[in-house]
Amino acid sequence: MECDQQTLSDLNQAIAQNTDKAKALAQQGENYRLMGDFEAALADFNRAVELNFNYAWAIAHRGETYYLMKRYEEALTDFNRAIELTPEYTWTIAHRGVTYRFLGEAYYTMALADLDRAIEMKPDYVWAIAYRCRVYELMKCYEKALTDFDRAIALDETIFVKNWQIERGLILCYDGQYSQAIACCDSRLQEAPHDTTALYCIAVAKARWQGLDKAKSEIERARAALLSKWETEDRGDILYRLSGLAILEGKCEEAWKYLREAIPINDEAIELVGHDPAWLDWRDQPRTQALLAS
Repeated sequence: MECDQQTLSDLNQAIAQNTDKAKALAQQGENYRLMGDFEAALADFNRAVELNFNYAWAIAHRGETYYLMKRYEEALTDFNRAIELTPEYTWTIAHRGVTYRFLGEAYYTMALADLDRAIEMKPDYVWAIAYRCRVYELMKCYEKALTDFDRAIALDETIFVKNWQIERGLILCYDGQYSQAIACCDSRLQEAPHDTTALYCIAVAKARWQGLDKAKSEIERARAALLSKWETEDRGDILYRLSGLAILEGKCEEAWKYLREAIPINDEAIELVGHDPAWLDWRDQPRTQALLAS
């Protein structure tokens, strides 16, 4: 949704004229949310809900604002309320499912149930299909993840944050299909030779498939690419990948140091350790588990 100052000005005028004030406030809150001004968004959604306690749309989008602020329990409360008011609210059901995913492993089945329900209601709901792929991946149901992945990219190749070839390569790598994972990521490197995720995936897959000695050049290439992006790319992601390369080589202290630094700034670092083959021999080690628990 496009948002600019003129839009906000028009909505302010609507509020001043008291023409469906709750709706205008909620729309203004949504504009603030899309602009990333979450506190302003919450203020408007709160005012809208005060005016109309049963305003399901405002409650749901306030829930999404809480979700983006990582206030997951408050998000869940709002999504539950919106679904009580509008049981067939597909968007809210799907977004509640994603909120369950971020509440931890104990909630994955609840996340899956919501996403299943949303997709049953709307079979071409590509966003929900893509997120169900992610939940299956976290549950280590990799074949189901790949089925959803292929279904999602058939509908929209841009749905995944990273390039789809990388995303598919990572799932294949987690599933132990190392040659196929390397082929996917090699295809990506034809387009973007310095893609750090593709290089990392190839290094891990080759080390697991053919042994550490045969993967040394790929590991060094991946490490050099990651370090070269230190100032320009997501530092949490870089730190996690550096930890994976270090643990592959048995450099435990270095790996734990990188992982310790990655966890506070990379929301997925703890989850990644659970299925990244780089950590396969070390994920149950007490030092690793202590880091994940902290």
